[in-house]
Amino acid sequence: MNIAVVPGSFDPLTCGHVDLVKRAATMFDHVYVVAMINDQKEYTFSNEERLDIMLRDLDGIENITVEFYGGMLYDYLKEKGACAIVKGIRNPEDTEYEIFMANFNRDHCPSAETVLLPPRNGFEKISSSYVKERCRRGLSLEGLVTARTAQMLAKKIGG
Repeated sequence: MNIAVVPGSFDPLTCGHVDLVKRAATMFDHVYVVAMINDQKEYTFSNEERLDIMLRDLDGIENITVEFYGGMLYDYLKEKGACAIVKGIRNPEDTEYEIFMANFNRDHCPSAETVLLPPRNGFEKISSSYVKERCRRGLSLEGLVTARTAQMLAKKIGG
């Protein structure tokens, strides 16, 4: 079985993330969508809220499992028997960073390759940071996150 992992902070999950997961699900037998927990990072949403958003927004994609993980990604890859890490890239900065991370993870888990997918048209600018900034400014989040996630964001950070 070909198993892939789509890791991220997903704070919050965006429409770009959903598209990436759907595309990965067509390429692999099973996909683990894993929200990484970093104690050094301040999240807008609690772990439980991030999980709730992910479960709701990814509902209906049959061959995925949504989880959290607080350790190193390469350990998670080994634990799941994954052959691939799927990451989205939107710009040269993303690409540079993801190539660095791909080499780091390959050094620690040679059995897993990194697959970098460019965004579909319209998703080039979507990031969790971009969504949160638009929310702070009171701008529309339509097409960036689900309506429910937009409401949750507005309660958390205004808008």
